[in-house]
Amino acid sequence: MDDRPDDRYERALMEGLRHPRPDIAQTCAWILGQRRVRAAVPALLAALEARSCDIDVQAAIVTALGRIGDPRAFATLARVARQGAVPVRRVALAALWAIDQERARPVLEDVLATDSSAGVRSEAARLLREETPGARARSSPS
Repeated sequence: MDDRPDDRYERALMEGLRHPRPDIAQTCAWILGQRRVRAAVPALLAALEARSCDIDVQAAIVTALGRIGDPRAFATLARVARQGAVPVRRVALAALWAIDQERARPVLEDVLATDSSAGVRSEAARLLREETPGARARSSPS
């Protein structure tokens, strides 16, 4: 098996998601997101469930999942956008939007109509107002 230094580093980062110190887990999530490590998605999803009391870690994990952009995270992020802590719900909306705007639109519209937090509703409204990159080019006649 080809065990490159990058592979070992990424595995160590995934292990770090389970570290008892939240700041270390948060940093590991951030780095995995910056590196867009698709192989980390299952570990990130597991850590999101396991660290339900660590809001900052959850927010970092959700942000990483959005940056990675893997559709496997969509269902979990949609649930978190409706049920998580307020800061986590806000970043979950942005992560959903980053992964798939078409699939995210109904989730954001539901959150905009029903969420108890003005900040979360505001984030949903902001994202829904954003122009999709290239949307104008696709919709205008050639």
